[in-house]
Amino acid sequence: MSAHAAPVSRRAGAQPLGALARNAVASSWLSVTIAVAIAAVCFGATGGLDLSSATTAEIALTLGSGALVAAAATVDTARRARIWGAGAAVALFAVAAWTALSVAWSVEPSDSWIEASRTLSYAATFAGAIALVRLAPGRWRSLIAGVLLATVVVSGYAVATKILPDLLASGPTLARLNAPFNYWNAVGLTAGLGVPPCLWLGARREGHGALAGLAPPAICLLLVTVLFCYSRGALFALVLGVAFWFVVTPLRLRAASTLAIGAIGAGAVIAWTFAQPALTTDDAPLSARTTAGHELGMVLLLALLICAAAGLVLRFATLRNPPARRTRHRVGVAFLVAVALVPVAAVLALSVSSRGLIGSISHDWAELTNTKPDVGNSVGRLTALGSERALYWQVAIKAFDASPLLGNGAGSYTTVFLRYATTPATVANAHGYIVQTLADLGLVGLALSLLLAALWVRGAIRAAGPFRRRPGARADESAERIGLLTLIACVVIFTIHSGIDITWFVPGDAVIALLCAGWIVGRGPRSSVIPRGRPRLASLRDRRVASIAATTVVLTLLVCWSQWQPLRSQDAAGNAVVALSDDDYQLARSDADTAIAENPLDYAPLVWLAFAQAGLHDLSAGEATMDRAVQLQPSNPETWYELAFFEFYELGDPTAALRDLAPALYLDPQSHPYQSLYISLLPAVTPAAPARAPARRRVKHAAGH
Repeated sequence: MSAHAAPVSRRAGAQPLGALARNAVASSWLSVTIAVAIAAVCFGATGGLDLSSATTAEIALTLGSGALVAAAATVDTARRARIWGAGAAVALFAVAAWTALSVAWSVEPSDSWIEASRTLSYAATFAGAIALVRLAPGRWRSLIAGVLLATVVVSGYAVATKILPDLLASGPTLARLNAPFNYWNAVGLTAGLGVPPCLWLGARREGHGALAGLAPPAICLLLVTVLFCYSRGALFALVLGVAFWFVVTPLRLRAASTLAIGAIGAGAVIAWTFAQPALTTDDAPLSARTTAGHELGMVLLLALLICAAAGLVLRFATLRNPPARRTRHRVGVAFLVAVALVPVAAVLALSVSSRGLIGSISHDWAELTNTKPDVGNSVGRLTALGSERALYWQVAIKAFDASPLLGNGAGSYTTVFLRYATTPATVANAHGYIVQTLADLGLVGLALSLLLAALWVRGAIRAAGPFRRRPGARADESAERIGLLTLIACVVIFTIHSGIDITWFVPGDAVIALLCAGWIVGRGPRSSVIPRGRPRLASLRDRRVASIAATTVVLTLLVCWSQWQPLRSQDAAGNAVVALSDDDYQLARSDADTAIAENPLDYAPLVWLAFAQAGLHDLSAGEATMDRAVQLQPSNPETWYELAFFEFYELGDPTAALRDLAPALYLDPQSHPYQSLYISLLPAVTPAAPARAPARRRVKHAAGH
């Protein structure tokens, strides 16, 4: 234990409730604002794969962050002349710039544009967090509290879908929690990101004991959420992140007690729930899920109340009778030794198993690297090692080998997967940041990412590294360091999970990590003194200040306009499809032209334009438009398939269709639609070719792809 962990006296350790309430009202606005912003992104952007909701979230993040940066530019530079964390911010913008540049050689240039928009919004969020430090120095507690509130709200809603399925999840559903992200691992990660702030709340020396008593029930809810998701990745990242927190912070005894109470409560709820088939079986009848869900609500409420009572009793008992310093030191050492012995115990357990140590390692490795694992969505997956990530990573490595320096373009993994996979399934991401970056952005993209990581680690060490109490230093300096270490623990959890999953693509999780990471590097070294009071604003008559603020506003608006274009194009293309279904070819052509103008990198509007031109009896123009689509994305099998389909059903040329279908089958040999068209073409390559199919049939068939 550390001398900084010494408990304060009863008078100094807690403020009167009246004073606490007044201080809370005065200082909670920023915490609530941060929590609302994070929750809005979580519920609004969902999993980040829907272009409409994702674009809305990206524009909102970019606008909000741009406003923070512009406001920070007006802060009197005499107070804080140096902008800490600028190097890391520049590195992240460099990653975004490289993502945008990959449009030039991308297999899927339209998807590269979408990924560039996403990465730019993340870079803006990171810069906004750095600006927030400049605008609200010393308000690190507000960020921790905001993250805590947001993760509890999101986790509470996720669990509520299981408690009240008749109101929140009435349709066929999996037993695993997936709301509000539509992806269970993202829900589990969100809950995991809230655990370090809970440990900080329960173990911190300042504040009223009543607030600390809320930490155990919050931990109980968060752990229940993680386990209800059956998310092994989130659980793995959470364990390592919590272990990091205990190693680097001096408040181990209080935090361990808080964690133990919450874990015991969560264990009781989990044990009861996993024994209920209605809550652990996919697509269980709604009536059974509703009855069991209501019972789960009562069990969870009882567990939360018991955890809260136990947390309050423990908190006030330690304030009245604090353990001696030697006792705390011994317990802390014993706790660290116990944590260190966990891997030793695991090795011993494997050694005495039926397979032995080497045999167990070989078996587990074979299960981990199996590209066709038999792992379902039952509770048993929590103890299984296999997953389809082995296949995803294998394909990513093959894609990287094909273009090692530049990669195949951001967002191209979905298309590249079709070429190398041995299954007809479609996978959007490689489920791992490193392999995804290698496949999409090559060695240059990985190098920029590693530079970003190095600069951030340097900034984190500078802000919360080894600490020695200086003579005459304030007590809140050590408190701030513990707070910064808590934020670092959140970043550690996110980073670990991003290495094995698609976390980077989930805006709700990414925003939490970016806010924490930006604040850490924006804080600067511990030797720098944070100015007290509100920051003074520089005069806008200062040309330098005015130009920086104006430039920030202009760049922000330009980025937002760029982020909006793919969505506008998608909406216009959707209107073209509707018009084609109604045989309104003139309107379809107009809508398709609009979609092409707004996003000239997407092949789909060209396809709809060709259909419209064919409907207007301009077959030569339609064929030329289809050729444009192929030339735009020649490595995309879908463009070749659409060309072959057009040539067969519209031009009545099965020979040309068979010739142009060959590249599609080469790029995606597992596609059932491609194989079906091939079977249809074979007997048609005769002097007696079949008549052209009606345009309506053709449009509906193509729209399905």
